Amino acid sequence: MEPADISQQNIAPQPSVAGENQQTHSPEPIEPVVDTGSSLVSRLTQGLEQYDWDQLQEKYADAMDEHSRVEEDLRAETTKLLEAFSAWSQTTVLQDEQRALKRFKTQMQHVQNSEVSAENKKKHYMEVVKAFEGALALLNEQMKA
Repeated sequence: MEPADISQQNIAPQPSVAGENQQTHSPEPIEPVVDTGSSLVSRLTQGLEQYDWDQLQEKYADAMDEHSRVEEDLRAETTKLLEAFSAWSQTTVLQDEQRALKRFKTQMQHVQNSEVSAENKKKHYMEVVKAFEGALALLNEQMKA
């Protein structure tokens, strides 16, 4: 839009809050302006004195209150979700710790069983060696005789 087009528009501030039954005082429409400069400013500001600024301030305060309520609701919902996530997270951690403990106990039992098995094999091999030594000793005695 070119600057000449802007100066020819009817510009008037009007509150745009839907659903309100209060009467608003709108300024009179502004006549199209052809020239530029101070007359443009005076034309644009014409009617601002008649605008209901108290009502605008109330609407702004109401809108901010509503946004504050929505923000508080979101904060409360986020807190609840965070609590649920924390509970879930703790449950998962507890289950992982229990699994790790069971796995550790199983590994310890396996190591102990392996040690016992190795000890039994060692005893068995020692008995076999003693048996061979005894057999060799007998064989040596028979050869000497």
